[in-house]
Amino acid sequence: MNTAVERALTLLAAVVALIAMITAMVLTPRVFTGEPAGAFTAASAALPDTPSTQVKDLDPQAPKPDQALLTAQLDAILATKPDKTSFTAQVVDVASGEVLYNRNGEQPGTPASSLKVATAIAALDTLGGQRQLATTVTLEGNTLVLHGGGDVLLGAGPSDPAHPKGYAGLQTLAEQVDQVLADRGIGEVELVLDDSLFGAAHTNKDWDKSLFTSNNIAPVYPIALYAGRATENTRSAYSQDAAARVLDSFAAQLKVKVHRGERGARQGGEEIARVLSAPLREQINYMLLVSDNYLTESMGRLVAVERGMDPAQAGAAVQAVAAAHGASELSLVDASGLAAKNKISPASLTALLRAAAVSPKPELRELVYSLPVGGYNGTLRQRFTDDASQGQVRAKTGSLAGVATLTGMTLTADGRLLAFSIFAAHPDGALAPHKQTIDQAVRAIHACGCRP
Repeated sequence: MNTAVERALTLLAAVVALIAMITAMVLTPRVFTGEPAGAFTAASAALPDTPSTQVKDLDPQAPKPDQALLTAQLDAILATKPDKTSFTAQVVDVASGEVLYNRNGEQPGTPASSLKVATAIAALDTLGGQRQLATTVTLEGNTLVLHGGGDVLLGAGPSDPAHPKGYAGLQTLAEQVDQVLADRGIGEVELVLDDSLFGAAHTNKDWDKSLFTSNNIAPVYPIALYAGRATENTRSAYSQDAAARVLDSFAAQLKVKVHRGERGARQGGEEIARVLSAPLREQINYMLLVSDNYLTESMGRLVAVERGMDPAQAGAAVQAVAAAHGASELSLVDASGLAAKNKISPASLTALLRAAAVSPKPELRELVYSLPVGGYNGTLRQRFTDDASQGQVRAKTGSLAGVATLTGMTLTADGRLLAFSIFAAHPDGALAPHKQTIDQAVRAIHACGCRP
């Protein structure tokens, strides 16, 4: 999205907030899942500057598309295909909440990674955008306990606040511990790992086995390096025991002699060191940009824990928060959208986007800015690359066998902000069917003047 559009969105936000107290910020898997690898690039670094003389204020009275004309255009694009791929969709005017297009939009379907929009809202609403997750070390006698607090974006080196991945570093944590031990004359310790925060909720019975063999997910722990992967590269292999890998890395960096103790929940002791994760709003931005399944599942478990639920009920926890924000047709079994058993309707997803837009919480109003930008970054880098739509669409992708989805926002040709969610379903399980058709529909929404 170019600078003009981003500034225009902000201007629209301010105008609409003054008039109707609406939206301060928004109005202004690969083998099995088919989800492309995302590339993390800060939006500010990816977007070219536009001369300020090209910036125009958006008209707060910008006309809404005519429902009949928009419906005619989208029905022609989203008609059932010869291969029996069918579509459900909804388009909503963000300012008024009016449904401008509905194609069986209340019908629950498999969302794939579009579900991450619901998990993002649940995490930001429940935990807060400024929440930072602590990885701590306690000392009792000569026993060190490394406690996982939910940060799965730890780095092996020094803490680096320039990026959410590695914002908190094990080297920094080890240096803090070494200083305390040296001050107290302790040269030999027992090292224990407390990774009990998520209980036994490491996997999900509704995940297909191919998700593990195709490197789309791994057992989830409340402490991990690089979202459970071997390196910072989002294409690198997952660790099958990410918590144990953290323990190995941490032990290797301590200067004292280390003996391994039993792994499990440990209470008490004196806290002698801690590192804090990036604020959740930054983690959510990264999560949505690259569609990170491991991080999303950890967020779902954190929401469950915060709500006093079993971490295994991550899907139910996200569902409860989503329902409180207007989602009414949903049944969730995980947080990331990996399970084909998840059901949610396009209408629920557009309701969630609009609920975020009108929320009094700034971290929710900012949600749209965490979505990938068409033609520029994340999982939309290779989509909407044409001159007419590049930078004009922010949306969350979703792909599974038999499923393709896209949920997000765009401006019309007249400057009206619309939320959309489109699902494609193929009865024979073709991988991510008709993404091009979905993109064609979104281009039509963006290009729509659609006035009689």
